[in-house]
Amino acid sequence: MKRIAYFFKSILPCLLMLVLQTAVVIPVGILYAFLNAGDDSFTLSRILDLLTGTVSDTGFSQTANLIYGLLALLIFGLWYRRVFVRPFRHKKRENRPTGFSFHTMMSILFLAIGLQYVTILVVNVTSSLRPDWLTTYNALMESAGYSDLSLPLIVYSVLLAPIAEELIFRGLIFRYARHAFPFWIANIWQALLFGLVHGNFIQGIYAFVMGLFLGFLCHRGRGIKYSIPVHILYNIIGVWYSGLIELTASLSYTIAVGLGVALTVFAVWLFYTDFTPANTNKN
Repeated sequence: MKRIAYFFKSILPCLLMLVLQTAVVIPVGILYAFLNAGDDSFTLSRILDLLTGTVSDTGFSQTANLIYGLLALLIFGLWYRRVFVRPFRHKKRENRPTGFSFHTMMSILFLAIGLQYVTILVVNVTSSLRPDWLTTYNALMESAGYSDLSLPLIVYSVLLAPIAEELIFRGLIFRYARHAFPFWIANIWQALLFGLVHGNFIQGIYAFVMGLFLGFLCHRGRGIKYSIPVHILYNIIGVWYSGLIELTASLSYTIAVGLGVALTVFAVWLFYTDFTPANTNKN
């Protein structure tokens, strides 16, 4: 019965995330529809157009994301701290990694870079099978404002979203699921939910793959303090240096992606060996 209870607990953070997003989007949508009504009347259809995406408004989506991100950090941060941090604060840390060694920092950097090439591989394979998915994905990125970066979008993408998502999926969902399942099932479960909430097939598939690696880091490092910097660095590279990654892939796709996948594997191995029981007291 306890396993079943923990399984349902692992769903709660995802459901609350969706509720929180809705609770933020609706009032922000009403406000934006009212402010942008101009000489026209303030109608329900105008609000619905914003909420359903019929009318694209990057200011609306970025404002909603920023407010949601701040609230998510507060709510899920307190939840994670109360359930998985405070009760274990005074326990002995035998055989537990602490801090960041040089190897750990290198594995975090290498994994963030390598996952960019893994993403390219996943996107190319998926889009070759379903070009319409790529079209939908590109349209969503365009409507979100990634073609013309703004400060709210940068703050949300490289800081609020990575931390909030790690708190939700690896901090809460994964930890609850570990009480119900073996590691590999719990890891697939949190990665699957992580992919599903992204709302489109292309992003959902590469988010699922990325979630598997981040779940491994949390399992091996016993916490989200290692997955958070990987996620932040990954998003930083995606926001500012995606052109450089794509350029290297365009020069020689096979070599670039092959080296990227190899770098990812090497980073995982480096992180794994850094946290073997014999070395945990050194970190």
